[in-house]
Amino acid sequence: CEYAHAMGNSEGGFKEYWDLIRKYPKYQGGYIWDFVDQGLRDKSAVTGKEIFTYGGDYGRYPASDYNFNDNGLIAPDRRLNPHAYEVGYYYQNVWLSDKGIADGKVEVYNENFYKTLDDDRLIWQVSCYDMVSKQQFTSAVGTMDIKGIQPQERKIIEDAALKNAIETMKKSHPAQEVVVNFIVEQSKAANMIDRNQQIAYEQMTVQPCTFAAVDSTQTKVTTEETESYIKLSKAGTTLTVGKYSGWIDYLDYDNTPMLTDRESITPIFWRAPTDNDYGAGLQRKFEIWKNPQMNLKSVELKGNEITALFDMPQVKAQLAMTYVLNDKGEVVVREKMTAAKDEKVSQMFRYGMQMQLAPGLDQLSYYGRGPIESYCDRKESQKLGYYTGDVADQYYSYIRPQESGNYADVRTFSVTDKGGRGMNFTSSAPFEFSALNHTVADLDDGPVKEHTWGHHSGDLTDRNFTQVIIQQRQMGLGCVNSWGAWPRAEYLMPYQNYDFTFVIGK
Repeated sequence: CEYAHAMGNSEGGFKEYWDLIRKYPKYQGGYIWDFVDQGLRDKSAVTGKEIFTYGGDYGRYPASDYNFNDNGLIAPDRRLNPHAYEVGYYYQNVWLSDKGIADGKVEVYNENFYKTLDDDRLIWQVSCYDMVSKQQFTSAVGTMDIKGIQPQERKIIEDAALKNAIETMKKSHPAQEVVVNFIVEQSKAANMIDRNQQIAYEQMTVQPCTFAAVDSTQTKVTTEETESYIKLSKAGTTLTVGKYSGWIDYLDYDNTPMLTDRESITPIFWRAPTDNDYGAGLQRKFEIWKNPQMNLKSVELKGNEITALFDMPQVKAQLAMTYVLNDKGEVVVREKMTAAKDEKVSQMFRYGMQMQLAPGLDQLSYYGRGPIESYCDRKESQKLGYYTGDVADQYYSYIRPQESGNYADVRTFSVTDKGGRGMNFTSSAPFEFSALNHTVADLDDGPVKEHTWGHHSGDLTDRNFTQVIIQQRQMGLGCVNSWGAWPRAEYLMPYQNYDFTFVIGK
């Protein structure tokens, strides 16, 4: 049976398929459609970059299903697409579970039907990340003996060295999140598996993340108010909110602009539709959220807090934006939407804020799931850790442009220049973000995908700024099919009240 259609940015909900497979022994069958994106190597007529072409790219009036055969786990040149990592994770044949991890106890399950684990070794390392000092700390590497575990056997392994490493890390970092990373490696080459190749991995949390409370206490700030704007200054930060916009129009650190000139920090409820979104017609069903009307009702300053109230008549909602400049020079942004009761308004793609950072702010670091992009229904393959990179590398070049570059379960992230100067983002709960050299509009093929069938990721030109989207959540991707199915209900963004607070610091 065909299942888990892998077209474009997909494979959301793959976990739930495998929950069923492992729950019911008689569940059998299943072919992921498809193995590889079926594209032809060519050059973009727009940029000259390498692209992979698809149906309709050759000849006049071709009979074509356009990019419908670009539905693989891997790209035409055999690079792994991001969703391939999720598939690889759930295809593991060795599984680890917590049986008292703080005491160094884990259960090892050999899911193979015929192979023992005699040729494998289990490696562990304890890790934590300090969000204040922005440093990652790791213990020495240790191993656990898993030889002799028979096919389909479960065995609890206890390691005193692991217990001691955990205790030491928790004692030295009592306020930080502590995790144990496990890797199962092949100890010798066999059956197309290289020696030392990773064949399974797992992560367990032994000390959960403690999120700092948002500091919105009243403090004395320097204020300037005119007919056009309200400006607050403290600790080298200058926050300017437009009286006619209601948005943060300018944010300066030590007189250096952090935002692209005349580009405000504004709400966003939309994403560039994925192939699955187009297949379900969500780009039309959710269209009211693409650029919803927001009528500014008032802007008011009280102490170090600015409140802007908006009416959103098209979606029958009210939006309250609150901006606080605290004693540390941090900007606390609260986005609170109140939905009308008993009104039938479509769901949305995401709930958050967007901003365009000034040129030069192009270095990314974050603590969250990675290093591959992740979404609320496709994230288990990506483990918590501290990751860095260039913003230019964050967009994955799906054959046809679409939503890309999201990270889930994030605790903090920064976008800086090469000297480390820039913006740091936190919240009081896990959140999601993306940082790209493309706007959502750059990746959006409009209401009818087939009208822009000749659009390729290689046609895109990088913008001279970083588009940051920080959000409470984004809707899932889904994978049941690409011709009508939605993501699972628990991964949708229904019309309801939303309240999201985040902090922008240096």
